[in-house]
Amino acid sequence: MAAKKYTEGLAFLVDALKANKNAVYADVKAAAEKKGLTVWPIMFGKAKLMLGHVKAGKGRTKKAAGPRRGPGRPPNAVMAAGQRRGPGRPRKVAPVSGSLDSIIDAVKGSQRDRDRYRGALEKIQGILAGVLTG
Repeated sequence: MAAKKYTEGLAFLVDALKANKNAVYADVKAAAEKKGLTVWPIMFGKAKLMLGHVKAGKGRTKKAAGPRRGPGRPPNAVMAAGQRRGPGRPRKVAPVSGSLDSIIDAVKGSQRDRDRYRGALEKIQGILAGVLTG
């Protein structure tokens, strides 16, 4: 029964727009409420679309359905040259290429980092041992 009430509201809107193409939603809604019909703005737009008074929007495709960006902002994946990434964000580093020299350099760099972190942890451990025994 409820679905019938809504379809009757849409039919009422279509009839009202056929009679007066420039009808205002507020006036048509008041007339529909007097007849006990429920109408919403979306129904008003659909009625206008059905009669050809407005054109349908393109809509968002699945490909374009990513996060919306403001005007003039490049997508996150493609930053303009020289553009800052923001506070606290590391610089983008080019991916390691497939040559053997670059792989060896990457491994040596990670070993240097490991040694540096291990030294820092040993210092922290020494400080904690001194505080706990002292």
